[in-house]
Amino acid sequence: MSISRVQLKALSRLRRREAQLLFEARLYDGAAYLAGYAVELALKARICRVLDLTEYPDTGEMRRTFATHDLNQLLKLAGLERKLETSGSSLVEMWPSVARSLPERRYQAAGTTTEAEVRGILNAVDEVRRWITKYW
Repeated sequence: MSISRVQLKALSRLRRREAQLLFEARLYDGAAYLAGYAVELALKARICRVLDLTEYPDTGEMRRTFATHDLNQLLKLAGLERKLETSGSSLVEMWPSVARSLPERRYQAAGTTTEAEVRGILNAVDEVRRWITKYW
């Protein structure tokens, strides 16, 4: 299934809203996991812009490189790794908690993530997404 850059942006916003609803319902593990997807989708939208593509390249011969959930890998593919390192902001400190959201959280046992941890993740995700959207 192919997905357009516009759809990726919309899904990024939607996944962040869904993460908030899970947080409010005290479903902290799901909120943390879904928040990571919001960043993944934002990075994939950025990759489309960098490569001047209308759809994300996760099929065919490009699948091996682009079909990933690894946020550190996607940051590199989006051409933002060096920009993050030189941003001189708290983003560098926030990135590890955001990057850990995927794929490590996929198989965590229920009740692993605390409310305070998710609050921090959601705040970090918001900052990172705002930063990524400057480059969409």
